[in-house]
Amino acid sequence: MSPRRALGPLPAVAAVLAVAACAAPSEPADPAEVADAAARWGAAPQHVLTTSAEGFEAVPMAAGAYGADGFSLAFSDAATGSTFLLTSVGGTMTAEDCADGPLTDTSGGSVEGAVTCAEDGELLHRTAGEAEEYVVVRDGSVVRVSGTRADHDALREAAEGVRVPTSAELTDLVAEAPPAQEPVERGDLPPGDGAPDNSVGVGG
Repeated sequence: MSPRRALGPLPAVAAVLAVAACAAPSEPADPAEVADAAARWGAAPQHVLTTSAEGFEAVPMAAGAYGADGFSLAFSDAATGSTFLLTSVGGTMTAEDCADGPLTDTSGGSVEGAVTCAEDGELLHRTAGEAEEYVVVRDGSVVRVSGTRADHDALREAAEGVRVPTSAELTDLVAEAPPAQEPVERGDLPPGDGAPDNSVGVGG
């Protein structure tokens, strides 16, 4: 058997493709697209943000309003079952006050327990029991990436990667959103003040 020949350097085209495969996501969606999606969710446009972490994908139908005009989006790793939640609301947070207030759990609620906080580069790392979250303040939005018994490295990666969704991502998120609910018309509301008719009929 003849010896294998050593491979030469990658052709220029292949090298360009390799670099492109590792490139950052496409350009962010147009502000008008973001505003339209935000209006559908009842969120302020500046809070509509997303992120990425290795192995994690946005959960279908998991984008929506959070609080008064904030935004939230859940992510899951299908292989491990690990999840985290991104929430974005108006305000600010600093190293001096980041231990104030509870952490956010993966359902959007509050985690009980004493909070510890430490600076991690430009991020704030908060923990309480088995819950942890990374916080980044971006253009007036306090963005939290939170999880319970979550992958620490994935949380940090996600916090570092917070960004405006691309047009394609935004289209997918809006398509996955549940349709607006029409008000239910009750059949026992008579004309007038609308009070239910609870009178007893003839014969008791």
